[in-house]
Amino acid sequence: MPRTLLGPAHPSLPTGVELDDEGDRLVLRATEPATDLASGVFASPGAHVAFRVDELAGGPVEALGFAFTQFAMPVRTVLPAPFEFAPSSALASPPAVVPLLLRAGGTVTLLAPLDHVHDHVIGVVQDERHVTELRWGWHGDLDEVPDGYATTLGIYEGGSVAEVLTRWGAELQEAAGTRRLGRADSPLTEQLSYWTDNGAAYWYRTEPGLDLPTTLERKLDELRSAGVPIGAVELDSWFYPHETSRPVLEVGYTEQVPPTGMLEWTARSDVLPDGVDGLADRLGRPPLVLHSRHISTASPYLDEGEWWTELAAQPVDPRFFARWFDDAASWGATCIEQDWLLLYWWGTAELRRIPGRVREWQTTLDRLAAERDQTLLWCMATPADLIATVELGRIVAVRTSDDYRYADDPAFLWQWYLAVNALASALGLATFKDCSFTAGLEPGDEVIDGDPYPEVEAVLQALSAGVVGIGDRIGRTDADVVGRLLRPDGTLATSDTPVTVHERSAFRPWDADGELTWATAWCGAHHYVLALHAAATDAPISDGLDLDGEWLVYDWRSGTARPSGRVDAELDHRGWALFVCCPLSGATPDRSAVVGDPDRYVTMSGVVGDEPGLLRWTEGTGLTRS
Repeated sequence: MPRTLLGPAHPSLPTGVELDDEGDRLVLRATEPATDLASGVFASPGAHVAFRVDELAGGPVEALGFAFTQFAMPVRTVLPAPFEFAPSSALASPPAVVPLLLRAGGTVTLLAPLDHVHDHVIGVVQDERHVTELRWGWHGDLDEVPDGYATTLGIYEGGSVAEVLTRWGAELQEAAGTRRLGRADSPLTEQLSYWTDNGAAYWYRTEPGLDLPTTLERKLDELRSAGVPIGAVELDSWFYPHETSRPVLEVGYTEQVPPTGMLEWTARSDVLPDGVDGLADRLGRPPLVLHSRHISTASPYLDEGEWWTELAAQPVDPRFFARWFDDAASWGATCIEQDWLLLYWWGTAELRRIPGRVREWQTTLDRLAAERDQTLLWCMATPADLIATVELGRIVAVRTSDDYRYADDPAFLWQWYLAVNALASALGLATFKDCSFTAGLEPGDEVIDGDPYPEVEAVLQALSAGVVGIGDRIGRTDADVVGRLLRPDGTLATSDTPVTVHERSAFRPWDADGELTWATAWCGAHHYVLALHAAATDAPISDGLDLDGEWLVYDWRSGTARPSGRVDAELDHRGWALFVCCPLSGATPDRSAVVGDPDRYVTMSGVVGDEPGLLRWTEGTGLTRS
């Protein structure tokens, strides 16, 4: 099949490696055992195929890729201008992506791996002014492969980002026989959860005069007394010792120490003197979500068995991690939050040197979780880690943006989340944006008392199709915002698919002015359209989005509705609008539509029939609530 945007493939292959070019498939295959393949630079694949930017067709080519840093950070450009792989000192990736989307002249092309996903890379050859080549092949740290080893790159063309991602994701899942957990399979996706991770009120913090167990006990008691149902409680990295542990201090501290590796996955005696079991008892035995990270090279665990060591330590035999799941089960955990996947990947070169090592580790974790009726939450994943989940059945959700309140401008994280959700959604994954605060900020409030945009954060979580978590301080939970996240029975009111960046905004630079950021999600046959003022300008923006056909468009914030094939919004700086696009039934003049429960952000979540209390629209009558 001819390629519309891509020019000819220019192979650069060592002895014993050959290329099959089938047009919409490229296959690199070893015809004999191959060694000394590594270039020594991850983003510079030794065996590769180059596409030259000056040979791309269709005029200016927009590009969107997912970088090899935490949470698969999206990177964009208009070729030949360079990608920004280091938007800040804390966020940096080698110049490489997987997968890569290109758009020009109404055609969207996707370059994406179909097998051995941890070994693929699309290296970007660029300087400060230009991208010159896109090189697909075996990443530069892969050093040896066996005879017959082969990797396949799929090349998909279509009219939209959603179309090509969906086709690729469906092919991957069909080949892997992917089976995803349902919403009701875990309290983490069925109910609201309380979090103590980075960005939450009690991440290495306590209330003045209280220790951490007492702080959490009083917060959970407060929520229960207010009728806020909590299904699970997350214990973050503060609960176990690190090579250099952060101190746990009173609210308001700013001290930081390097994020060093774990010494042991046991309770810190200075923080939890009665252990995780003792804390669980005090909290009323809720299902726990337990944070885990990379292991320090100073860990006493290294006295057992064989280990690979570099920046981090990794057991050669991944069955070592069985103790994690045994402990989690004994402590009453529902999920292990496997964080710092990035550090596993970059911290141990031996995992990258030979094909299959990362896959063996991750499939072993998945099997151990299944054997002990546990689930897994992926956090700080590379794009390869996200794609590899098609083979993993115990992943309950994946985090798809950097930590809450981590960026100076939250709009940076909003756009990150929406873009990576497009990748996750194509893979059939439920997502998690990270916990957020439900209360607003008042003059004189401390930075952890609330959020200037609590409802934006709440809406983005409600449209995750996955985990919804809060991290409020004592006395600072807004019951009205929480109520919009829950069904009448107390379970989560979330979308069926993760909210994803719309085609209009998919290739839009972080700081572009003049347009709103548009995103969409589905709940049954209802289409939810979200508009955000995420642009750099402080000025209001008026913008609109054409829909596919005519719908009954319900403006959630104004409570008004009209049949239309378009949504329009005028938003102030960091403002938002939510439109519920409802299928119309019947013929004029008797058309009607069901909006659902307008007291929830996701109005149709849990609605299964002709039940009372729903908002309905009838032509000539307008909106009525039964």
